[in-house]
Amino acid sequence: MKPFLPLFRTKFEIVAAITVLSVVFLINIGFKYLDYREFKSHNWATIRGDVTNVVHLKAKNGREYQRLSVKNDDGFTLSITYMSKEKLKQNMRVGFRVKTDEVDFISFFAKRFYATSVLAWANEANNTHVKSKLQNAIFSQHENVLAKELYSTLFLATPISKTLREQVQRWGITHIIAISGFHLSIIFGFLYFIIKPVYGFFQNRYFPYRNTRWDISLVIFIFLGYYLWLIDMTPSFLRSYAMGVFGFLFLWRGIHVLSFEILFFTSAFLIALFPQLIFNIGFILSVFGVFFIFVFIKHFGEALKVWQSAVLINFWLFLAMNPIVYYWFGVINLQQLASIPLSMLFVVFYPLSVFLHVIGYGGIFDNLMLQFLSYESKSVMFNTPVWLLAIYLALAVLSAYRAIFMLFIAFIGISYFYFFLFS
Repeated sequence: MKPFLPLFRTKFEIVAAITVLSVVFLINIGFKYLDYREFKSHNWATIRGDVTNVVHLKAKNGREYQRLSVKNDDGFTLSITYMSKEKLKQNMRVGFRVKTDEVDFISFFAKRFYATSVLAWANEANNTHVKSKLQNAIFSQHENVLAKELYSTLFLATPISKTLREQVQRWGITHIIAISGFHLSIIFGFLYFIIKPVYGFFQNRYFPYRNTRWDISLVIFIFLGYYLWLIDMTPSFLRSYAMGVFGFLFLWRGIHVLSFEILFFTSAFLIALFPQLIFNIGFILSVFGVFFIFVFIKHFGEALKVWQSAVLINFWLFLAMNPIVYYWFGVINLQQLASIPLSMLFVVFYPLSVFLHVIGYGGIFDNLMLQFLSYESKSVMFNTPVWLLAIYLALAVLSAYRAIFMLFIAFIGISYFYFFLFS
């Protein structure tokens, strides 16, 4: 077997790649700023888009209101506090007049901002889009609202309510619900398993000269590209798809793909094209997840059997990701320990649930699922302090070089539960 080639052979290639990506990044920042200047050139701007999430709240004076997330046609997500007797619903098409002097460049750049707004019009969305039709097909198989939300976000990356978000955070399974590389690998493996026998039948008879792995992988990546577009370029899935495509192409060039170079190159490439990703939590967590997978593979990949790696890597990821996850999401309880076996079970559950929805029996597990999600044990709130996060990040970098630093990261990851037990 020939040794793998490095992604970059000389320092000049590294410098050239960094230069090109930096230039592309700065150009895109410049275009964003020009868009911002155009946006600010008027006192009020009209935002037309779809309601992606509705949260019903009650003010201290008892008055009910809605907090809306509206995604416009340019990909902006606008947070709106809406007080009116008229109830807006998810997927409605709306138009809002937004006061532009309350929006700063960072918020505009991140494509997520809050500003004083006035409803101009609202109507039912035209559900001719494929995503809307699929969502309606999912909804028709469930009676409970939470079950509809769960499977809709699981398959189509649609926003979820505060109630469901809190339930999945209590179980520590946000990474399972949010479509990412975990889902891409399951989809890829499932489709490859289905397509290979059929393709092999025709290949043996009509085109034996073709490379089976190349052809099937190409077809699957085309399908996954369409799926990425369908779910509105979800950042975590975008990262995994880009890594998958680059890995697919580089592998056939004899380049080692399970490397930190590929991860950093892919991340830099995507940030250069889509600068707002640096503010996206899902994208950041996705990059860290892959980084720690590569750390594990580097130090233990060759020493362990496949099944041993599959089990142990779930324990390692759980502990290694805790510090950065708790930086943003500070809910800690013992339920979250169950996310380790649940992550392994999800490999079976995910394709099974897709199949059940295809044949019209998607609601068969609803009662069990709702009972599971509604279980609530004692929780405490604790966000990772900045000083501890800085230590953790330094240890993460060092762990790429020496396995001993993985122990320190794992210790920090498990220490949160000591804090929980004695709080």
